[in-house]
Amino acid sequence: MNQAPGPILGVANGATLHNTVRPSWPEDVLSWLLGSPLPATHLQVLDLGAGTGLGTRSAAALGHTVIAVDSSEDMLAVLRKVNEELPSSMSARISTALGSAEHLPLEANSVDAIMCLQAWHWVNPALAVLECDRVLRERGMMGLAWHTWDRSKEWVQALAAIVEPAGRAADQTRSVPRVLASRGSFERQDFPFSYDMTVEQLLGLASSWSFVNERPDRDDVLARIYQLGSSAASAKTGLLSFPHVTAAFRLDRSGESTAVWNR
Repeated sequence: MNQAPGPILGVANGATLHNTVRPSWPEDVLSWLLGSPLPATHLQVLDLGAGTGLGTRSAAALGHTVIAVDSSEDMLAVLRKVNEELPSSMSARISTALGSAEHLPLEANSVDAIMCLQAWHWVNPALAVLECDRVLRERGMMGLAWHTWDRSKEWVQALAAIVEPAGRAADQTRSVPRVLASRGSFERQDFPFSYDMTVEQLLGLASSWSFVNERPDRDDVLARIYQLGSSAASAKTGLLSFPHVTAAFRLDRSGESTAVWNR
């Protein structure tokens, strides 16, 4: 059996790893989430559960001013470190704040849009939605998105069998979270993309998943993933093509009767 390199199996599920191995958020996805504003329209955006700023930077690249809020100082420290390498005109549009969805460190009616990327499942929804109500300006935009696996490829199905021994978890992207649905109508759009990576990068990505990193048999699971990746990678390039679909939801602002975020 092929074994993964020792340093990879020993990688911690830390903020730096998260920033290095997780897929980014394309600007067209974030533009849609924020309501597809005209290019000259610059919003005040809250990135809720921003992590290391993978989405924050994409929103700032669109010209928006973004406040990244996260409950992990380690994550925000990586975000700030990466931002030092950005053009000053872009980094100036990004600020950070330690906080949670249940206790947002923002003034009332202070943001034009809220985006929550791959993070809503970590919050207390009843409290979080009240805080979103408080900080979002009237007719502001709310958007949520998750990167999900496209399981049409055989090797992705085999990966799922390794990391989901009890079967696939409930699909959180079937519909907008119930507590948000009471705030107005949401529309959904799916954005397919392929994440190309080496076997070592796949192993790093798997190490960043809490449902893998926290398993008592973590090293064995990662060794099996390494074996799978080695057999599935292209003999020509050594790369794996990991198909994904970004499931995105945003408030539907097309009709007056259903478009208002109720306060």
